[in-house]
Amino acid sequence: MNAQLSKIVYDLGVAPSVNHHASVCKYPGGYKAGMCISADFEMAWAFRYSKRKVDPIKMAALEREHVPLMLSMFERYNIPITWATVGHLFLESCKQGDHDWMRRIPHFDDHWRFMQGDWYDHDPYSTVSKDNAWYAPDLIEQILKSKVAHDIGCHTFSHMDCTYKNCPPEVLDDELTACKNSASKWGLAMTSFVFPGGTYGNFEVLKKHGFTIYRKGMGFRLSTPLMDDYGIYVTASTSSFGKGADWHSDYYIHRYCKMIDKAIKSGTVAHFWLHPSVDRWTLDNVMPAVMHYAAQKREAGELWIGTMKDMADFLNRDVR
Repeated sequence: MNAQLSKIVYDLGVAPSVNHHASVCKYPGGYKAGMCISADFEMAWAFRYSKRKVDPIKMAALEREHVPLMLSMFERYNIPITWATVGHLFLESCKQGDHDWMRRIPHFDDHWRFMQGDWYDHDPYSTVSKDNAWYAPDLIEQILKSKVAHDIGCHTFSHMDCTYKNCPPEVLDDELTACKNSASKWGLAMTSFVFPGGTYGNFEVLKKHGFTIYRKGMGFRLSTPLMDDYGIYVTASTSSFGKGADWHSDYYIHRYCKMIDKAIKSGTVAHFWLHPSVDRWTLDNVMPAVMHYAAQKREAGELWIGTMKDMADFLNRDVR
């Protein structure tokens, strides 16, 4: 019933909803609208306290299988994306005690359930060759060597709940310090941020660490970038890629392309996101057609396509 209702509101043009109060955006190159894609690159870290009873090792194996396929697809259509990366994945190895300097999050039962032990109890304190569900320097190297200039964003160091309710600011402070330190060894300065599991909060800490843009689910799906109370840009989440209903691939393609069309009509940004563990059917049968359509709209001079970092950079240039 929910799937049918969703089809009706999209077919009637009610969805995706548009923020009509947002400021007009001047896209580089005179494009009419924008498209951004972010991938929450998490491996096993995202699932260890999940209430969904998902096997973290199996989910990490899916990401290892899918990241090279995604890179190939994005190269085919010359589409750069933001890889919102858990900081621990930059490491080739770690040992017991390496993370003891970081202050810990208290126990909580909310979006995830963490009610006993230490936050790092699942860390194997091993190497990528022995436990590659928890380390991914090889995949990060593939992303950086891609023919497309991708953005490596931050997804905290250990897939942390960032809410004011569950996360003291000093804990997120340490998380971001650890994440940026691990990225800096690769010559990377992170400026884009994605909250794990939509656990929004501690925005002051993001500002302290120099982040310039983050993705957020809001009361509308299409908008030009907004600025929050801390001077950080916010890009509204439009839709995730994934098989949420038993629809034919043609309808999924139609639906995503309609979101792009509505963004062009309203002068807004369509921000799609996914996990690299997305179902293979979507990766093979839906996303390539949507990327092809977006690339066509770009060639027609209608759609700017860039990363979260690209977006913040051109907005800041306009401000200056």
